[in-house]
Amino acid sequence: MSIYAHKSEIKARLSLPLPGESAHRQMMSYRRVTALDARMSNPPPRLSAVVMLLFPLGDQLCTLFIRRPEYDGVHSGQISFPGGKKEEEDPDLQHAALREVYEEVGVEHTQVEILGSLSEVYIPPSHFVVQPFVGWVDQTPEFIPDPREVSELLIEPLDRFFTSEPVQSTRIYIPSFKSTISAPYFDVQGKPLWGATAMILHEFRVAMQPELFSPLA
Repeated sequence: MSIYAHKSEIKARLSLPLPGESAHRQMMSYRRVTALDARMSNPPPRLSAVVMLLFPLGDQLCTLFIRRPEYDGVHSGQISFPGGKKEEEDPDLQHAALREVYEEVGVEHTQVEILGSLSEVYIPPSHFVVQPFVGWVDQTPEFIPDPREVSELLIEPLDRFFTSEPVQSTRIYIPSFKSTISAPYFDVQGKPLWGATAMILHEFRVAMQPELFSPLA
């Protein structure tokens, strides 16, 4: 299967019922309420959105992660998909996601075709509900990272997430909890990808099924 043939397959799979919570639980690093329950809390959570960008690089279909800069905050130094919080001027979460992608890594919204979305995830330390979208870019983007938002770009072939399993656990210190937890994670270029981003990535893995990407031809 060619790289470009994957686009219609991914879009079709994302239109089917998603595994949602059953997939999220397998990569959950600590007990948390569902996004639906969080939306009913008082005060309500803040809303955010991210994009799992898919694009060709050579003969491989890849995705992009970013590593956040070190700062005095709950997501310091973490690996995530590009994205961020919904602002008042954003008409919807998809607009917010694409705006943030442009601001963080310089990819114009006109370059990105949204193929579908994955299930919302609640992030307790920052009290955010995040909506993941899956976006397709026909050519390898010219990434222009904003150094205020991004300390490192991490490009990974998708097939490696379908030919290897997540590492069982690593110890992560969460400042807002003032405690260290044991978290399942994916190894991304020697760095742990855990938490909400790992939950989103794993739901994509389950929704796609391994035969779609293994082997990738």
